[in-house]
Amino acid sequence: MGPVCALGVLLVSWLGVALILVAALFFAVDLIVTSHGLPTFAGIVALFFGVFTLYYPATPLTLASLVVLVALAGLLVVVLMASSSAALAAVGRPSMTGAERMVGEVGVARETLGAGSAGWVLVRGELWRAIPAVPPEDVYDSDEQDRTIGAGCKVQVVGCGDGRVLVVTFEPAPFERSFKES
Repeated sequence: MGPVCALGVLLVSWLGVALILVAALFFAVDLIVTSHGLPTFAGIVALFFGVFTLYYPATPLTLASLVVLVALAGLLVVVLMASSSAALAAVGRPSMTGAERMVGEVGVARETLGAGSAGWVLVRGELWRAIPAVPPEDVYDSDEQDRTIGAGCKVQVVGCGDGRVLVVTFEPAPFERSFKES
């Protein structure tokens, strides 16, 4: 009879309880569905209305309970806003792991890479199976000798797929010379 007695002392509004449960449902939906934070916003609104309608104002313990609930709701809002802003900031960033991160990286060819044969390249301390990519200006060029990349040449990754990377020879820009050369 403890919980019934406690509910009898604090005159709980069932509408407030329902709104808090709806807020929890909105927060759970936002974890599952990609929706740019709309369920979170709806959950915050439902949570505040639920907190403010949870207790009747005539009860003497209402003010203390209301202060605690508003503080908890505010803390929840801050945590959800911080996590959603971190998630939105990560949307524009390139991938930090996996083969997608390899695009643009520079490595060294360990074997001679030919148009018809794959070889090994060392990129970011990892060995990858690689094939030379054909630049658009060389598509109709019949000289296969120009499409080979010798062992020890610097290469740049331009694509990836099927466990292999596509590479082209890396030619640094003129302003990338070291001070020792001048």
